[in-house]
Amino acid sequence: MQAEWNHDSDSIRHGLIAMLPRLKRFADVLIGERREGTALLSRVLKRMLAEQHRYQRGTPLDRWAFAEIYRLWLHELRDHADPMRQAKPLDASFERLFAMDQAEEFDALTASFLGHLPPQQRSTLLLVYGEGLDHEDAGRVLNSTPETVAARLIRASAGLADRLGAGAQVPASATIETLYPKGSKEQHDRAQ
Repeated sequence: MQAEWNHDSDSIRHGLIAMLPRLKRFADVLIGERREGTALLSRVLKRMLAEQHRYQRGTPLDRWAFAEIYRLWLHELRDHADPMRQAKPLDASFERLFAMDQAEEFDALTASFLGHLPPQQRSTLLLVYGEGLDHEDAGRVLNSTPETVAARLIRASAGLADRLGAGAQVPASATIETLYPKGSKEQHDRAQ
């Protein structure tokens, strides 16, 4: 449940401060590196505070913040001389994103898999499974449709199955079960 935020400067500032760990994680995972993620988040926060008049009353503040991070990252990526190279994190630095945040040791295979995903799939996984957004809200953040969100999750799931199994049989139900938030799998089954 997301509280509706007042449109005044103090409430937006306080709301952003309360969300800093979540926003930082999103920026880090999107870029694939902690230092660059911090720099992106800093630029986004400055922009959001300077342009807080763009915040629309009734919009959950976290959705707006995630969308602004994604929008600035995409804008800067398009302006980069070699955007495809810029979008790929280094394995070691990406794995440290998880190892430093978790008390327990993070699975290196999972970190490596996530690091090799395209940033849009990484960010989609984080928004849906890490933040608990439904496909529609994740689509709003990523400026895409719920169907695109579902397709990205399917591609990521298929890639994981390929990587884990290296050709082994993975039951289709195992893949599909992980793609839909609670309650929406039944809706998906009825639609087919």
